[in-house]
Amino acid sequence: MKNKDFRKLLMVLACIVVVSMAMVSHHADHTRQSLALGKMNQAWRTDTAHKKQTKKVAKKAAKASKDTTNYTITGLLTDEQGHGMEGVVVSDGYTCVLTDTAGHYTLLRNKQARFVYYSVPAYCEVPVHADNDRTAYFYQPVEANKKVYDFKLKRLPEGKERRYKMIVIGDPQVTNAINPYYTSPDDNPVKKSDIERFTAQTMKDIRKTIQAMPNGTAVYGLSMGDDVQYYGGYNPRLEREIRRALGSSQMRLFSVIGNHDQDGNALYKRKWEDSWGPTDYSFNRGDEHYVCINNVQFTRHKSYYSPGELTAAQVKWLEQDLALTPRSMKVVLCYHIPFTFGNSPYGKAHPLDIAKEKGHYISSRLSMLLGLLERFEGGYELFCGHTHFALNHEINYQGRHIMEHCHAAACGNIWQSNINICGTPNGYYVYTFEDTRLTDCYYKGTFWNASRQMTLFRADTDFNGDSYVNDWNLPKNRGVLVANVFNADSRWRVIAIEDGEEHHMKRIASKGQDAFAAGYHHKYAKCAPYSFVSKANGYLIMNHLYYYEPKNPKANIIVEATDPYGHVFTATSGEVVTNAFYNYAHYYANERK
Repeated sequence: MKNKDFRKLLMVLACIVVVSMAMVSHHADHTRQSLALGKMNQAWRTDTAHKKQTKKVAKKAAKASKDTTNYTITGLLTDEQGHGMEGVVVSDGYTCVLTDTAGHYTLLRNKQARFVYYSVPAYCEVPVHADNDRTAYFYQPVEANKKVYDFKLKRLPEGKERRYKMIVIGDPQVTNAINPYYTSPDDNPVKKSDIERFTAQTMKDIRKTIQAMPNGTAVYGLSMGDDVQYYGGYNPRLEREIRRALGSSQMRLFSVIGNHDQDGNALYKRKWEDSWGPTDYSFNRGDEHYVCINNVQFTRHKSYYSPGELTAAQVKWLEQDLALTPRSMKVVLCYHIPFTFGNSPYGKAHPLDIAKEKGHYISSRLSMLLGLLERFEGGYELFCGHTHFALNHEINYQGRHIMEHCHAAACGNIWQSNINICGTPNGYYVYTFEDTRLTDCYYKGTFWNASRQMTLFRADTDFNGDSYVNDWNLPKNRGVLVANVFNADSRWRVIAIEDGEEHHMKRIASKGQDAFAAGYHHKYAKCAPYSFVSKANGYLIMNHLYYYEPKNPKANIIVEATDPYGHVFTATSGEVVTNAFYNYAHYYANERK
């Protein structure tokens, strides 16, 4: 081969190698590009799938969290003619706002709120659930995705009431159990459920009391809590049954929530709310602003603090509610557990500085509450239940004289008798308010005549091992007369009249028991422990017992009790109770009529 031809061959081979190498390089680049593109595509697909999955999860989470997220709600309050209701307080239990001139409101709903509701104005009717269920219905449950809550109010034909009655019921406390109920001094209990007794006794008597009022009397009701107690096991019907019973009269009725309505159990509290609505709310009647608030705070062990307490959120709500209330009004603060005494205190509670009530404490919130309430020109009243004994508790605190009205229980000793552990009969209270004045109040024992406001005993009488002589260190064998004046306080005048001469009876005010009630329950209490009514109960404070040592033990003595409203009630020594199974406390003849 010639050199010339050889060089040509080398050049061709070189070109082939170059082209081949280029092709290989291009293929490698293409492969790398393809791999890179594949990885990018895979990454995009993975990221897209992740985003889709995240979006899907977020969507589900958002849907699930709609009721647990703060968001703005609005609404309109109008009367029956469609006119806007100006200046009405609307709340979710955390924030309070006023409606504007057109009746509109805007509210940032708290994520924990269960209700939207308004404070019933004094010039409007209290709305009720139904004609045959006259329990108050001023609220709407919060619903998912719902952001508009309108309300229609009905104006009172004559406008704001200047005068009205308020019937206050302490602790209905119906249970699932059939509690022993005796109608004679034997061991044969009548088998009646608690709800049967409450309906046929308490509510029947309330209806009679209302019927006896003058035509046109405005009358309202307030239950002081412990509407139910799931004693004997959970009963889903119990709340419905007690609301039906409480709503069965002509009074329009509100309720506070008690410790047994909750018992530290979320289900129980929710059932109460399902029946009654919010636990912290307010309403107006006449010149009174009523605030109902849940002061039952449970510890980790599900017991509760006594005296009552409030959370910081509740204090904030209360401050807002009262800030929107005209200062000219009277405030009636309503709650279940007393604020002025108790012996299971929160750590910041203060010892009660009364020697005869040693072991009791004052709520850590009392000073703050009084500071809020004292701003009102119409004054204030403190209403509670819980105790199962009647007590107008009076204390001197930080330079103030305070009276807390602790209402006796409608159920007495949890439906085991017809008496409370202080000897006060099962019953309820009838208040009269006129303008900003509390012009009358009396205790109405179930099936008792309203004029009967006391029972009398001889101090030496033995009631199944209990006697006033021993319990209260009174003179023995001297015919000492003891009067149990159910609704008494320091303003009452209680005298004994012997041979035409008046003598002031001495008032007992201390921890201790009522000998008659303790003696009765000593024998007949079957469910609640006897310690509840005995000397072992360090919670019980008695301050409505009065005694007189007669000059002649055999003299006919008249006891005359005059209340702060000018009513005079009398009883005579011939009416003294001598039997531990005294008729009034156990058998209601009128129940059969």
